[in-house]
Amino acid sequence: MISISKLYYSQPWLRELKTLVLSQRQDGDRFVVVLSETIFYPTGGGQPHDLGTIGGLPVLDVFEEEGTVYHVLPAPLEEGCEVEAVLDWERRLDHMQQHSGQHLLSAVFQDEFGYRTESFHLGTECCSIDITAPELSPEEQDSVERRANDLIFQDLTVLTYTLQPEELHTVPLRKIPDREGPLRIVEIQGFDYSPCSGTHVQKTSQIGLLKIIKAERYKGMTRVYFLCGKRALEDYKHKHEICTNLVALLAVPEGELERRVQAELDHRRDLEKELEELRGELVLLRAEQIVRSGSSPYYLEMPGVGVEEAQQLARAVLGLAEAAVVINTGERVVLAHNLPDGPKLGQLVKEKATALGGRGGGSPTAAQVFFPDPAQLEAFLRLLPDTLWTDPEVQPVT
Repeated sequence: MISISKLYYSQPWLRELKTLVLSQRQDGDRFVVVLSETIFYPTGGGQPHDLGTIGGLPVLDVFEEEGTVYHVLPAPLEEGCEVEAVLDWERRLDHMQQHSGQHLLSAVFQDEFGYRTESFHLGTECCSIDITAPELSPEEQDSVERRANDLIFQDLTVLTYTLQPEELHTVPLRKIPDREGPLRIVEIQGFDYSPCSGTHVQKTSQIGLLKIIKAERYKGMTRVYFLCGKRALEDYKHKHEICTNLVALLAVPEGELERRVQAELDHRRDLEKELEELRGELVLLRAEQIVRSGSSPYYLEMPGVGVEEAQQLARAVLGLAEAAVVINTGERVVLAHNLPDGPKLGQLVKEKATALGGRGGGSPTAAQVFFPDPAQLEAFLRLLPDTLWTDPEVQPVT
């Protein structure tokens, strides 16, 4: 282990420094560097690593092994030389806001309802915790969110310190660790005490707003999604923009938006129901016209028609006559019959269409098949038995 100074713990608000390159090694097309001091937090404890530059080179990764912090760069540096390390401060501040916010949120859930946090995920867009609640009521969610923000507004001090194993009994740890040796403790001023290796804000007010955005059941627990700080602000800005646009679009006050949108949805459902009824009537009229215009088998060319509509028309025809129906949509063939001794359509499609490059299937009395090539479709039609297809030269029923 190489002894280095981890300034991300002692000075988490330090954004840049000059430091020495102690060693480096090549790993493929990348270079792994050790510095005498570092402000870059390595991946660990549920928190992603910091980014920034070292000697003008972008930091690609930061990891820790046996107490030594390694920085992964795209090009080499000179060992023993002094370099400038510059932190991606926006990323660091974001991670501190989310991580400290998670500690606060988890502590409130446990203090209010006894729900323990089993896991934490700090994502690039959203954070989540899995809590030991089979489900979470809206009232519980609102209560926890309000109290967490009250604690943020109280501007409580966030302390970090190390305790030896024999000292752990001196603080009421929220979670008992399963590791041995000294533990780094993150304390939210008399309210929460948790073992943690991450970086944190100095005051709860620096977390900013904490907003729970969703809760869902997950493996017998509840997964709670939340945002803190600038993420919560960006989420509010986005939703406010949507709300403002809807107010202008619907020409109603903001307080009337929900009622107006519900009215529009109800009206749309009524129109869709009416349209479906009219389509059914139209299909029946079309079926009656087809039955009057000729005799079975009925061959219909309907380019661009959807499968569901074609199947609906075929069923309507069979409801009026004992017949066979073949509908050619240009890419698909829909077949149906109600003949006592008619062919088994699903089996027919499997046997004849597959050999021609078609894909499909169905039941003995209804089937469909898709062909990527129109020539394959025409070849399939010519293989149909007389009960489905009379003469390729016969004009289709229109």
